[in-house]
Amino acid sequence: MSTQRTIILGSAAAAVLLMVMGCSPQKAPSKHEPNYLYASALGKAEDTVLDQPLSDSQALLTEWFGTLDEPALPPLFQDDDYKDLLSIDKLKVAAGPPATTPEPGTTGLYRQLCASCHGESGQGRGPVAASQNPYPREFRHGLFKYKSTPRRYKTLKSDIAKLLHNGLAGTQMPKFDKLTSSQIDALVEYVVFLSIRGEFERKLLYNAAYELDLEKDRVYNVAFVNTSDSESKKQLDGQLESATEILTEIADLWVESPESVEEFELPDFPLVGSETDENRSELQESIAKGKLLFASEGAACSKCHGTTGNGEGPQLPDYDDWTKDWTVKIGIKPTDLDGLTGLMALGGMKPQPIKPRNLIEGKFRGGREPMDIYRRIRYGIVGSPMPAASIVKSSEEKGLTEDDVWHLVNYVLSIAEPPTDQ
Repeated sequence: MSTQRTIILGSAAAAVLLMVMGCSPQKAPSKHEPNYLYASALGKAEDTVLDQPLSDSQALLTEWFGTLDEPALPPLFQDDDYKDLLSIDKLKVAAGPPATTPEPGTTGLYRQLCASCHGESGQGRGPVAASQNPYPREFRHGLFKYKSTPRRYKTLKSDIAKLLHNGLAGTQMPKFDKLTSSQIDALVEYVVFLSIRGEFERKLLYNAAYELDLEKDRVYNVAFVNTSDSESKKQLDGQLESATEILTEIADLWVESPESVEEFELPDFPLVGSETDENRSELQESIAKGKLLFASEGAACSKCHGTTGNGEGPQLPDYDDWTKDWTVKIGIKPTDLDGLTGLMALGGMKPQPIKPRNLIEGKFRGGREPMDIYRRIRYGIVGSPMPAASIVKSSEEKGLTEDDVWHLVNYVLSIAEPPTDQ
């Protein structure tokens, strides 16, 4: 193990120790925590060492995105196509040390309200995260489960705001319904910022692992920044151009997401919540069709959610994509805790099987309006084993028609308990 590797692992272990001891966010360093876990997992997968790319990426990330106390925006975000993606003024409200008073202050909102669970850098591993099931979301993957957009697109800021305001039923994510709209906006902006920054870091490391010649290529050589050597400047320009292309791909998906929202027509038959004396029998017919579909091979809902919707189907335990990223993808079973020991020391949380939703409880984390449930079935839930429905034009084809999906919506809502406060 190299000296540099020892230093990196020592820093990670120290960070984990501080979190175990429950140190307050105020005492944390200003720099974002590097993604030691992903770098190590990639290194194991490719039998290589990513010390230099990890160091290079941190230099570039600090240059473009600033620090925990002083966020910045990359040069790309000055372009007209991206200038409205993030607001530095909103970021400064959310970033920085938290207020010392119980009430949220004018800055430091994220560390005061969110970092204890989600981690200061959005790594999903704050001081109280390990005690939770499910674990708090890690933002650095760039994936959000409950959103209005198709699978390949990013979430909407309004989706994040909705989750902040409503909380997530059945988890320890609380309602932030006492915050002002400007405070919610600032937190949303910072979550998007952490997501873009974290995904960019991941892609830099991925690019290094799979595309760079680590004997001679660099992700970003900070020593070239002030050099007068023409060859060094040329290399630096090439590195920055490659990094800009990676960031552009990420930013484009965020910019395009609002336009990706699909408007779906409501069915001709009634939906739960809109029943009247006149259409009640028609609604019951739809619910009955949904029940049959729920247990059918085509929809396969009961395999995970159980025949009654209680979440106890015969499907073997599975894990979300955040866990598979550093276990299954590199050939280690999530149950092999001995094989995962080193990775867990670098930030991996003890793998927890993901639990299919108990639909009877009525705790729908993405919303319980018919259109919310429709989108969950139509798009699936990104990052989870919940797949997207295969939509077909005719009932003669293998898959679900639009009406089939709405019948399922009616059935799911018909068995769900009425909504209650968390």
